[in-house]
Amino acid sequence: MKLLLRNDIIPKGSRTGLLCNQTAWHRSSGNYLFESLAKRGVLKKVFIPEHGLFAELQDQEKLSDTSIYSNFSGTVDWITLYSESETSLSASAAQLSGIDTLIIDLQDTGSRYYTFVSTIWLLLKTITIHQLDIRIIVMDKPNPAGRRVEGTRISKTYASFIGIEGLPHRHGLTIGELCRYFRHRLEGEWELLIVPPRKKDYVFVPPSPNIPGQRTCELYSGQCLWEGTNLSEGRGTTLPFELTGAPFLAWIFKENWNNPSHPAYNKYAAIRPTRFIPVFHKHAHQTCNGFHLIVTEKKRYHSLAHSIRLMKFIKDNSEEFAWKEGRYEAFNDRKAIELLAGDSLILDYFENRADWKEVKYKMEKEEGAWIKTASPFLVYKSSLHQSKIK
Repeated sequence: MKLLLRNDIIPKGSRTGLLCNQTAWHRSSGNYLFESLAKRGVLKKVFIPEHGLFAELQDQEKLSDTSIYSNFSGTVDWITLYSESETSLSASAAQLSGIDTLIIDLQDTGSRYYTFVSTIWLLLKTITIHQLDIRIIVMDKPNPAGRRVEGTRISKTYASFIGIEGLPHRHGLTIGELCRYFRHRLEGEWELLIVPPRKKDYVFVPPSPNIPGQRTCELYSGQCLWEGTNLSEGRGTTLPFELTGAPFLAWIFKENWNNPSHPAYNKYAAIRPTRFIPVFHKHAHQTCNGFHLIVTEKKRYHSLAHSIRLMKFIKDNSEEFAWKEGRYEAFNDRKAIELLAGDSLILDYFENRADWKEVKYKMEKEEGAWIKTASPFLVYKSSLHQSKIK
């Protein structure tokens, strides 16, 4: 934060744009970055991703009127990057004109489904295509999901706003490192400055309503797949992505989930059968039978692999199980499970057209390939790694 307030980094007269939400809060100053930059008179535009400036909006809820933020600064142009039109998902060249610096200050979750990564990619793509003379500064933050890599790299076939082509389900990078990778892919010539997080200053601020803490991020790469089904993924409860269930799963209490012989058993997590009532989203105000997924050894737990096995078991043992129908992601007609799984072999496994050994082998191979691809763009000492898939 102090670095950005130095005149040699952001000089007086600078025309600065800022991509941020409430995670751009810095403990040392007690201020949001948009407040500090506005006071200096250098902030011209604020770009707001999905969920709004204070993460006040639910998933896929559009933000069209940004005048609600003008009380923070009437001289700043507040620009939504998640409105009613597909073109709103990225700032246009015209919207990016008039700035010489773009600061990115966001908290990622570590999984490709999370749209902040896509928002950053589209902004950098626009800057590159139009050869805009804009310097990029990233206020980097730790990846709350850690350095573990999970899953397969999504192909062009399934790529969407919730899955940039080439990214695995869980990528292991920080936003700063992703920007280094994106610059390489885009062959961008823009300057990139990464400001590492300071331990004494960094705190995890929830980036959206259903990512309340770092523990959620440890499960998100796997548990997000339930969004592609008619089961609740725990939205509308205090434990999103930790709770999963539906009214029709009464049989779930008869299973000995934590017995090593159970098809969905995982030695690094515990499954607690339970009931819950979501107050919104799927099965709102209905009693759901389901489970609470509790990670007991996060350094070895492979969230995606376990959630795939759980989903397959519940699908095979429940007549009422169904894939979510209708449009899931804005401006894309593919089914939710196709966009989330993002891999034909995983989809075939769900439909009994492939076995687990095939899926396991492909994930292990793809994870290794991603680690090889991404490692040259690391900024910090800790390296990317895989967990053994059971």
